[in-house]
Amino acid sequence: MSGINRRDLIPIIGMISVVGIVFGLTGPLLNLLLERQDLTTRAIGLNGSMTALGTLVITPLVPKILARLGTTNFMQACLALIMCLFLLMKVWPSYESWLVMRFVMGGAIAGLFVVSETWINMIATNQNRGRILGIYAACLSAGFGSGPLLIEFTGIDGWAPFIAGAGLILVAMIVLKISNTTPPVLGHSEGGGVLRFLKASPLAIGAGLLYGALETGIFGLMPVFGVRIGLTEATAAQMLTAIAIGNIIFQFPIGWMADKFDPRKVLGFCAACGVLGGLSLATLSDSVNIWPILILWGGTITGLYTVGLTILGRQYGGLSLAGANAALVSAYGLGALVSPTTLGISMDINDPYGLPYALAAMCVVYLIALGAYWQKSLPQNASPGLD
Repeated sequence: MSGINRRDLIPIIGMISVVGIVFGLTGPLLNLLLERQDLTTRAIGLNGSMTALGTLVITPLVPKILARLGTTNFMQACLALIMCLFLLMKVWPSYESWLVMRFVMGGAIAGLFVVSETWINMIATNQNRGRILGIYAACLSAGFGSGPLLIEFTGIDGWAPFIAGAGLILVAMIVLKISNTTPPVLGHSEGGGVLRFLKASPLAIGAGLLYGALETGIFGLMPVFGVRIGLTEATAAQMLTAIAIGNIIFQFPIGWMADKFDPRKVLGFCAACGVLGGLSLATLSDSVNIWPILILWGGTITGLYTVGLTILGRQYGGLSLAGANAALVSAYGLGALVSPTTLGISMDINDPYGLPYALAAMCVVYLIALGAYWQKSLPQNASPGLD
């Protein structure tokens, strides 16, 4: 346990869950406001992609910043920056200013993900790491899913949604301040940057890339798919609710599997479910069976990220673990950046079934990589209990 009290889990997971709520609120809130400016869909999509771009560009710098500021100071600085940016978006609601602010906010949020995941991984042991990270992923998914619901209470007009988002971040800052959490001792990094971790842990980092592509594509285009197969707009939006329910329900069981079995096998299971879910969605989309498929599909593909974190936690410690988590978050950001365009082209070629087929194809590519890199993905002495 490296001298870290397990009670630290509560404030850390609580803090990142609150950030997840604000992150889940930001996308639909700003996109709806941009829609009122009579902008093209492409322009709105570009504005939204700045968050992923900020994640991709800024995240690799996080370990160096952590080494200078320390864990607690870094987290408080990120939270303060997010709160200020959220309010400034209301003060300066121009398209151009939001491009910059969403870029910086994406980097700050990603920084919090890196630190929280590193902290939780250092609290965990090789016997319970998957389950603890499963709880983390479930709480984060609950935050993401509940963020858009705030709009039903605040609306998008006036200051209400912006004050609500900033207020939540302030609560997270206060909880982190008064919780007396003990930050982990990160020590020194072995250096090497993102490419080093990609080379050493290709399947874990690849899982982050795949999950970023899947999640962004699903939450961005699934409602469009639902409408085009004949569902009402309200019912199509409920498809995302079903996926979010799966995200929450299945993370602990998948984490348990990663604790009990070789996590590479669990990655293969999750990716295989991604293939089967995509194909099933394409063939059964006009059936009531679509709903349990969405729940199972959503839960298993989210497990890719959970298990990827588990593998990294077994391989690294201290600032090297922070660097590995930064590489994972960067890979997620890259997947989130390129996925919407790729999936949009697939839907243009085969409307609307190009979406589930393309999502399934992404999982097939990962399964091929899993077979190719099996022996390189995890050192045999990385952790007991892998066989």
